[in-house]
Amino acid sequence: MAADSLSRHLADRKTPWPHFNQYLVAYLSYLLFYPVPWLLGYHRPTLAGALFSTAAMLVFLLVYFAPYRKDRYYGYGEIILTDLIGYACAWTHGDWEVYCIFAAGMCARLPGKRQSITMVILLQVVLIISGHFRHKTTLEVIPSAFFSIITYMGTLVQWQLGIRNFELREAQNEIRTLATTAERERIARDLHDLLGHSLTVISVKAELADRLFSSDTARARQELTEISQIARTSLREVRDAVSGMNGASLQRELDRARKALNTAGITLVLNGPGPSADQPQNSVLALALREAVTNVIRHSDARTCTLTFQQNAEGHIHTFILEDDGPLQAPQPTHSIVEGNGLRGMRARLAASGGTLTVSPYPHGFKLTATTLP
Repeated sequence: MAADSLSRHLADRKTPWPHFNQYLVAYLSYLLFYPVPWLLGYHRPTLAGALFSTAAMLVFLLVYFAPYRKDRYYGYGEIILTDLIGYACAWTHGDWEVYCIFAAGMCARLPGKRQSITMVILLQVVLIISGHFRHKTTLEVIPSAFFSIITYMGTLVQWQLGIRNFELREAQNEIRTLATTAERERIARDLHDLLGHSLTVISVKAELADRLFSSDTARARQELTEISQIARTSLREVRDAVSGMNGASLQRELDRARKALNTAGITLVLNGPGPSADQPQNSVLALALREAVTNVIRHSDARTCTLTFQQNAEGHIHTFILEDDGPLQAPQPTHSIVEGNGLRGMRARLAASGGTLTVSPYPHGFKLTATTLP
């Protein structure tokens, strides 16, 4: 792994070091080899040698666990100091080469791979030269150099595996965060479309019922009854949207659009064949149609709306075009329009299914085209 990638992760103090480097504790078992020459009777330990070895071991442990305290790599200073502790303990006649093995393992945690390989080679060269001056044969030095290389390779593999596991956990956390954000946006879009449409229809019907109450009581009561039905239906749809089980269909939305537009005094003209009951559900287009109709009722003074559905070779609807003949209540340049939450949510929903949304405002009309993958 590249040094900059490691540095980026280890510079972040969120890195769980005690868990990340838990295998460092296992390597401390090498210290058990230090008194082996004494136990086997090769050399008799002295009190001064035992005390010095104990003090050296305590200093080594402070150096060994330094990254736990400061959240960083091992540095050259700690590697060299560990190696020197081993050579300083040579006069005690303990197995001081274990410190050289520890120093080699520390090299695996240097920031750069080239630096770590160079450092571990230098340590082995120094070990061989030191053995020569201490009148050790090649066979006596080779085991320490061999275990140093093995420890370096094993530590390097564990180190890189730990980094990759850490990156994997970070990626999983990021995926969960993105999934949560996407779900919140979906719920926000669905609630906006559901409540925006329903409340708009309820508002129009309530105003109509108020006007009719003195002249046509029966019609006014009918409008109030429909308001109650719309409210109950909207409540059910909100629950479905929150649970991600929205079952909107084009046929149902077309029926609702015709009733809502009729209540607002707008005539809906269906240009060509519409959706049938035996066609597959297309909730994305259905929700887009609901929002488009809501916008016509709320933001235009249209008297007529023309709706056109386009189908593929199998007869599945993949596009609808909604045109109205009313100017926008808030005049804007014909070449641009400021999109609100409704249009932005519609565009995001269509884009998530591979579709597109095109809006074309005119001085005396408006055209909206919603398309999904055919």
